[in-house]
Amino acid sequence: MIRATRMAALAAPLALLAACSDPNDRNQRALAGGALGAGAGALVGSVTGSAGRGALIGGALGAVGGALTPAPAPERIPPDPYVAAPVDPAYGGWYDQYGRWHQGPPPAGYRPNYR
Repeated sequence: MIRATRMAALAAPLALLAACSDPNDRNQRALAGGALGAGAGALVGSVTGSAGRGALIGGALGAVGGALTPAPAPERIPPDPYVAAPVDPAYGGWYDQYGRWHQGPPPAGYRPNYR
């Protein structure tokens, strides 16, 4: 039971780091694949008796696999949410009652909720 808990504690940071790579860049896919492969290889190697050898083999296979995977198709890449929308020079925008920002003039009957 302790070994399974230890393995889960070691695998959790690797799963979190998997989201830190850019899937459009081949070098970052190779680095992320190598890091995840090394972590997985070390986990398997620690169970079988040689964590270092498992990390080397897993890292090499993960890097090769990450470098060989194709980039996602352009139509499947979500739009960047941080691109600024065009601003209406007459009126910048307004916040609704939930705190969300809306571009352009407010709707008819809008009363700001100043506290």
